Amino acid sequence: MRLLLGILFAILGVAPQLLRGNTGLAQTAAPAPCTAPAAFTLADALSRPACIRELNLRGQDLELLPASLEQLRGLRRLYAHENHLRHLPEAITRLDSLRVLFANKNGLLDLPPALGKLHRLRQLQIDQNALTELPPSIGGLDSLRYLLGAYNNLASLPEQLGELAALEYVDLSHNQLLFLPASTGQLRGLRYAYLNDNKLQQLPAQLGALTQLQELNLSNNQLESLPASLGSCQALKVLILSGNQLKALPKSIGKLRNLEMLIVNDNQLTALPASLGKLKKLKTVIVKRNALTPQARRQAEAALPGAHFYF
Repeated sequence: MRLLLGILFAILGVAPQLLRGNTGLAQTAAPAPCTAPAAFTLADALSRPACIRELNLRGQDLELLPASLEQLRGLRRLYAHENHLRHLPEAITRLDSLRVLFANKNGLLDLPPALGKLHRLRQLQIDQNALTELPPSIGGLDSLRYLLGAYNNLASLPEQLGELAALEYVDLSHNQLLFLPASTGQLRGLRYAYLNDNKLQQLPAQLGALTQLQELNLSNNQLESLPASLGSCQALKVLILSGNQLKALPKSIGKLRNLEMLIVNDNQLTALPASLGKLKKLKTVIVKRNALTPQARRQAEAALPGAHFYF
């Protein structure tokens, strides 16, 4: 009988164990559900790479991230801030699912050339590093909404910055920027821009194309004039121009019908444009340490009786 069964098994090409339900396949359990999709160490994350959606490595004195990081193909949020990183591995550009990347408060000298491959990235936080430039590929970050790069050593920005169609919030304050690329005007969804504490000497005429812009901080630069196109930024609510070398404001500022606060301390203004009288929503005007004459002050207050002036 056993001989007949053996012949039958051989003909069918089936092992006896299979008929008894005792195979390696039958014994392999289904993958365990990801009960903990977050990890706080590299070792933990790399021990279960398919499960990890969030990796928090904040403040772990890391000097580098391994290339094996690319195994975390489902990673959406990577927090690697407050470490001692000088570079980010090229492997990080292969994390196709990444939405949030915190690499601030390190000592980063550069960013991966292929950074733009992260097409799903929404928030990039790289402030408080030692960056001198952004890679041209940054234009490929077509889902990016928040770019925080303050407190670096950026002297210029790539023209490809204008390709960030989804960008809503940018903070590039406290850098060494001498100018803004003309492509800045293509950031049609931009709502908040903080460019204070740089070395800007002029602004591109294309600035007026930013029709969704609500807050613009240009304080502590070297601006001597503003483009007339600024008046086209009609969603603007807060405009901060303190600490420049402005001798006059453009008449077109009277077109900013939604402007609520204007701060122009520490400039060289001798008068405010009469067109300010058209701004019915303007409630706060701060123009301390300028050269406004008593007559100019009276005229400004008469033009906007509902606003609070601080001379």
